[in-house]
This record gives sequence, structure tokens and C-alpha cells, in this order.
Amino acid sequence: MTFITSEGKPVSQFSACGTKPFEPASMTPHTAEAKIDFVYPEVPFPTIILYQQWGEENIRNMVRYHHGLLRKSAIGNLFPADDAMFTFATEKTADFFVEALGGEKVYTPVHGHPALRMRHFHITVDEKGREIWLMMYKKTINDLGMPSGCIEEFWNWIEPLSIRMINRRTTVAPIERHPYSTIWGNV
Repeated sequence: MTFITSEGKPVSQFSACGTKPFEPASMTPHTAEAKIDFVYPEVPFPTIILYQQWGEENIRNMVRYHHGLLRKSAIGNLFPADDAMFTFATEKTADFFVEALGGEKVYTPVHGHPALRMRHFHITVDEKGREIWLMMYKKTINDLGMPSGCIEEFWNWIEPLSIRMINRRTTVAPIERHPYSTIWGNV
């Protein structure tokens, strides 16, 4: 797929940096070509089966447990230190998960579109943070006993969704993907 700027010029991959000679300022104006870091993958939403089988309270407990693990992890600074603010942030995320997984509209009427990257922009979420966030979901799923018939569909949603949270790149290497078969293949 080729991307084009609004001026009709091609957009190249950011990894192409350094592949052409550097052109410093001169008497003739010129521009460096537009670049794109990566294309966020599609995010396939799961069916409402998890919500129907596990229920709202288990989904809320999943988010609370996950956030508790994260708070103790290397990316614990993503959350407010104040317990009341931490609880507020956790419940806001739980509202998002409840609605996204098929429950009542409890997030968007209050907070609008999730816009994950934008909402998290005040804190740094890089590739490493995304890896920790995602792997803590694996632990949460195992520890809380998500219905086994729902894990693949949930993982196939949460894994590309986690990429949408990255708001600071620390490398030009492609984002590492974690397909269900490589994470859960032996379950």
C-alpha cells in the first residue's frame, strides 16, 4: 500500500531514513520527504460471548486485577500514586471494557470516543510499556480463569488494541506482534 500526502507526494517508511544522501540547506529550497512510522493494525472486536458468559462484574474485576499488577510493575508510573485517583482511573478503564465487550454504554456517554493514543498522551507509553501491559493481561486471564472458549477472541482484540496505546516510539524496529497461537498455543 502506498501512502500519499495531501500534496500528492509519496510517503516513505521511517526506516528509510539514512538510505539517501543527506541534503543540507542550500540556495534552492527543498524538503525531506514525508515518512510514516507504522500503520496501526486493524482491531477485531470480539463478539459479546465473553460478556454473556463471564458477566460485567468479572470483566470489571479483570481490569482491577490487571491495573493492580501494572501498578506494581516497571510501568506503575502510568497510574496516579493517589489511591482515590488510581481507583477512578481503574473504574474508567473498566467502564471502557464493559462497553467495548458488549455491556451497557457506560463509557462513551461520559467520556466520548476512547481515542486511546490521545488519552494516554500525557504519559509515555512506549513499546516496552505496551509489552508489559499486554503480558499482564496474559497473567490476568490465567489467574482469574477467563472462560477458555473466550480467550482467543479476547486476545485477538486486546493484542492489536495494545498497539493503539503506543504514543512514543523508542525504535524504528517494527512493533512486535504476539498472535494468539504463539502466546496460547500450548493451552
